[in-house]
Formats: sequence, structure tokens, C-alpha cells
Amino acid sequence: MNTQQIKVGEKLYPVKYGFNALRIFCKESGIELQDIEKIAQSMSLDHAMNLVWAGLKDGARVEKIEFDLTIEDVADMMDEDNTVITQCMELFIASFVKPNSEEKK
Repeated sequence: MNTQQIKVGEKLYPVKYGFNALRIFCKESGIELQDIEKIAQSMSLDHAMNLVWAGLKDGARVEKIEFDLTIEDVADMMDEDNTVITQCMELFIASFVKPNSEEKK
């Protein structure tokens, strides 16, 4: 799976949501895999920031670039551009939800 990109200001950041990003998110959030569906219905700001951070971290790993962003840096990115969460959530959903045969048409 290739990385996608989000744009914050004039800078592009690689993002990848696959099982490694999901692993990172679960580890950082203290969430078990079976509980992920539950948080989708009521996601805290910390969970959203951890999900963004995990996608950025794994995107950097795949692109083989240094990753030194902290959760606080992600919060600063959100202050700069409030679409960061939306951009990442759309990529996350697209990574794990496959269209059914009707949607493919």
C-alpha cells in the first residue's frame, strides 16, 4: 500500500493507514483491536490526535524519512489547519473500508 499525503499550510506530509499504523494507534491509545469500532462512534480528541500521529509516523517510515513529530506537534498542525483531522479520517476510512460492488460502478 502506498502512502497518501495531507497538506498543512504549504507543506505535504506522507500518511499511511495500514495495520502498522493501526498497531501504533492501539499501543499509544491503550485500545484493544476489538474496541476500535466502539471509539468510532464517540472519538475523543486524544484518540483523533493519536490516529493522525500514527498515520503520519507510518507514512514517514514507508517513505524512509525522519519522523520527529510529537502529539504536541500534531496539535500545532491542527491549530494551523483545522482540516488535518478530516483529511486523515478520510484516508483512514478509505484504507480500511472497501467499496461494495454497487459503489465500484
